[in-house]
Amino acid sequence: MNCFYCQNEIGANDTCPYCGADNSAYRKVIHASNTFYNEGLERAKIRDLTGAAEYLGQSLKYNKYNLDARNLLGLVYFEMGETVQALSEWVISKNYFPDENPIADHYLDELQHGANMLDKLNQTTKKYNQAIEYVQQKSYDLAKIQLKRVLSMQPNLVRARQLLALLLMMEGKYEDAKKELAEAAKIDIKNPTTIAYQQEVRRVLKDKKSKKKKKRKDDPLDYVDGSESGYMRRQTFIEAMDNTKSGIVNILVGIIIGTLICMFLVVPSVRQNANSDAANALVDANEKATSTATDVAVLQREIDRLNAELENYTGKGDQKTSYEKLLEAQTAQLAGDLETAATAMETVNRDLLDANGQAKYDEIVAVTNVYLEDKHYEEGYKAFYAKEYPQAVEHFAKVVELDETYSNGDAINYLAQSYAAVGDNENALTYYKKVVEAYPNTRKARAAEKAIETLESGGTLDIENSSTGGAAPTTQTGEENTQENPPEAEAPAE
Repeated sequence: MNCFYCQNEIGANDTCPYCGADNSAYRKVIHASNTFYNEGLERAKIRDLTGAAEYLGQSLKYNKYNLDARNLLGLVYFEMGETVQALSEWVISKNYFPDENPIADHYLDELQHGANMLDKLNQTTKKYNQAIEYVQQKSYDLAKIQLKRVLSMQPNLVRARQLLALLLMMEGKYEDAKKELAEAAKIDIKNPTTIAYQQEVRRVLKDKKSKKKKKRKDDPLDYVDGSESGYMRRQTFIEAMDNTKSGIVNILVGIIIGTLICMFLVVPSVRQNANSDAANALVDANEKATSTATDVAVLQREIDRLNAELENYTGKGDQKTSYEKLLEAQTAQLAGDLETAATAMETVNRDLLDANGQAKYDEIVAVTNVYLEDKHYEEGYKAFYAKEYPQAVEHFAKVVELDETYSNGDAINYLAQSYAAVGDNENALTYYKKVVEAYPNTRKARAAEKAIETLESGGTLDIENSSTGGAAPTTQTGEENTQENPPEAEAPAE
């Protein structure tokens, strides 16, 4: 035994030779825990599982670190069908002794990696709880159906057998209840609930048997069997007719009795079977509907998640491709080929790169963005003055997406005018208003205000023939041009 205070081995001594502490009381506690464990073990061997659980619980109250007692208690619960409580005991055991605990490791591994063990446990628990709800709602037929399904999945669940036996007793089916209680007793021979139910069943069956015997004893004898020979006198015609009438009456009475038996015994039995089938069908339909709704919800969440991931990664490569394209972009940048570098960067997924890769990504993007802004601005400018306004919209939109302040606001101004030229007044108004907000009291802002006034009043802008002082595009080179009628904007330098 180890010292309670310093955990050193003290053997049979009550006083610790290392710290001098008195461990006599601690030794008594350990002895009591081991005694309760031994008694629990003996009861478990004879399948008195309820008694074993009580003694093992007492053992753990004295010493919660009694590894053998806790593992055995988990096994007892498992044998009684209480898998959740068994799992709890083994998890606690594993937490107390994580390194040298092969028994708990084995049991947990069996539960976690067995063929659908956890899923089966989950389904059994749900069905048992559903049976309890049916009993509370007084839907006893549905409760019996659910309990039979529970027992088909987990035959050792003593509580389910006891509840099923109780329902059968309520219906007067004491023979069927007796069979269920016998199965429960095979699992746990001294379960007090099972014993109480068995005593009640035996009492009722004994009373029925005694009443049946008393009834037979009181019945008069119909005939006496013997070997005596008798004389049968000759019947008269009238007596024969009377006998014939009595035979006919007996036949009619037999027909009536057969009809009544059919009405009061056969027909209710058929109806009961039909109701039972309908109840089974109702339970199946409810389970299928619940399962279908759950499956649909789960599948929809999975679809939404995958769509979100697809939206985030559309056009992006995987990690290997991202690094390859990043290297390709860096090589092209160092060679001065910014077009190839920009193209390669379009398929690089920044989220899949490490810290160094993301830093290099940001460095290359900063350079390629400047190149793309200049390129698209030049292409947009050429398209605008070539009156190819859809192409102008495309190029200026890319410039504005990268930098709305490009060329002191000229890109956003050209974009507004290009939208107006293609008849997209809604976007034209949006970008004209941005020009007014970003560059107030400037020539382009005043021209934008006039354009806004015209579009909001339902008018149209004549972009092709408008003057540069009105809606015509203007080019800024760094400082604001304050002339009311400046010369025509020049194309950007190559």
